[in-house]
Amino acid sequence: MRTRLALLAAAVMLASCTEGVAPRAPVHAPPALEPVAPTDVLPPREGSEARPPPAPVEEPEVPPPAAVPRGSATVMDLGEGGRGALSVEQVNVDLTVSGVRGRHTVSVEFVPPSGLPYERRSAEVDSRVDESRTVRFSLPVAGTAVATSGMSGTWQARFFLDGAPLTAASFTLDP
Repeated sequence: MRTRLALLAAAVMLASCTEGVAPRAPVHAPPALEPVAPTDVLPPREGSEARPPPAPVEEPEVPPPAAVPRGSATVMDLGEGGRGALSVEQVNVDLTVSGVRGRHTVSVEFVPPSGLPYERRSAEVDSRVDESRTVRFSLPVAGTAVATSGMSGTWQARFFLDGAPLTAASFTLDP
């Protein structure tokens, strides 16, 4: 828009010149007058009210670039000797989330070797971008269908941040 106005102003100035000669300045200058406010130049029409000039348009503030959320998962308390489905009370998986700002929902989906989701759990995380938060999720094993149905093998814990995949961890339950 500014470019068009500049080109229009240049065209008007060039059009006012005759034969390539600039117009002559007046010999005597009129006395300097103070400019009149734009709302005082024309009286309002009958039946209409005088309107103030439009307010300047402020450009919206551009938010800082979003940080990329990161997550890492660690299986806790599952030693080599006690990985049997009948001897494990529960499997604890710690999720460390960083690069998120504000309140978010993290969820885990425990998937047995069959590939069909077995259990889903959620928790709220509230943090600043420069902080990392750790959330512990537990999968009960003793006295559940995991132990009684013989759901042994390699399990996956899939983690999601507000429904979007974040990371995954795997662990093995021996028969």
